[in-house]
Order: sequence, then structure tokens, then C-alpha cells
Amino acid sequence: MLMSKKSKIHTNSCEEKSNITTSPLAIPILAGPGTIVTAMNNVTNASILHVGIVISVFALMIFLTYLAFSLSDLIVKKIGTNLIAVIGKLMGLILAIIGTGMIIEGIKLTFK
Repeated sequence: MLMSKKSKIHTNSCEEKSNITTSPLAIPILAGPGTIVTAMNNVTNASILHVGIVISVFALMIFLTYLAFSLSDLIVKKIGTNLIAVIGKLMGLILAIIGTGMIIEGIKLTFK
């Protein structure tokens, strides 16, 4: 993801006509256990107003995600594929940093 090198595992001579990429990280981030735990933590012992705010924020995020997916062709045309590639590399770097931090915290807890 960071180095933009093609995998040597895939040696098919047939190239697909379209470059459709599926990110398995997007699905857990949008509707995975982290989202559910965050919602549960934010509404534990909360008032009705606080629960309404949490539901409203989640509804807004769902709407923004829908817009991003629906308008993805237009976004790519406006931004350009080069900037999309740069953003993808930055997201890969951020993901690597988060993962490294989690590993370090796990090692610290193990040997404490």
C-alpha cells in the first residue's frame, strides 16, 4: 500500500478492463465492532438528549458515506487519480502508525 508495487503473487496474463478496488478496511470502520462499542459507550447512563445526539451523528455519517460512494466518479474526476493515489498512501501510513502503536501498547501491557 505504501510502496505501490504490484504483487508478485498474481501472475495472470489477463488484466481486468477496469481497476475496481475493494477496501476490506472500509466495512469494519463503518459498521464494525468499533462503531458498535463507541455507540454503546457514548449512550451508557446518558440522557435522552445525549442518545439523540449520538444517533444524529451516526445518521450524518451514514449520509456522508452514502454521498461519497454515490459521487465517487465525480470526486475522482475533480481530484484526479494522482491525488487519490497520494491520499491512499497517506492513509496506509496512518494505518501502519496506528497498528504499530497498538502492538507497542500490547507489548507494554504484556510485560508490565
